[in-house]
Amino acid sequence: MASLIWAGYTLGLKSTTLTPIAIAIVLSYTSFFLTLVMVLSGMMDTNIGSVSFDEVLPFILIQGLGVGVVSTLAFSYAVKQLGSIRTLLLGSLSPGLTAILAALILKESLSVIMICGIALSTIGVILSNRVK
Repeated sequence: MASLIWAGYTLGLKSTTLTPIAIAIVLSYTSFFLTLVMVLSGMMDTNIGSVSFDEVLPFILIQGLGVGVVSTLAFSYAVKQLGSIRTLLLGSLSPGLTAILAALILKESLSVIMICGIALSTIGVILSNRVK
């Protein structure tokens, strides 16, 4: 289901007339206000006030600016430049690349099934990009 939603989002990015910055603003404001409503209504717990600003600052910078804003800008730009289909195909390499990096950097283990899945995904992306 998440893959279908992501594909719809990517295809929608290609067809919108919004700039990457406008897309980041719309997503950021929407996320902020939905989170605020959930916190104020009690649907979501928060730890605001139980930690210092110095403890929260790395998360604000990495998750808020890095993951939230910079990645949205970069992905929106990529969709506009590469097209939605090519971006979706290249994005499908992300789980395999993440697993390989986790094995190399964090010494995680890769099972035979995971290695086969990474190989099949990579082959599929290569073949899909060759067909015009």
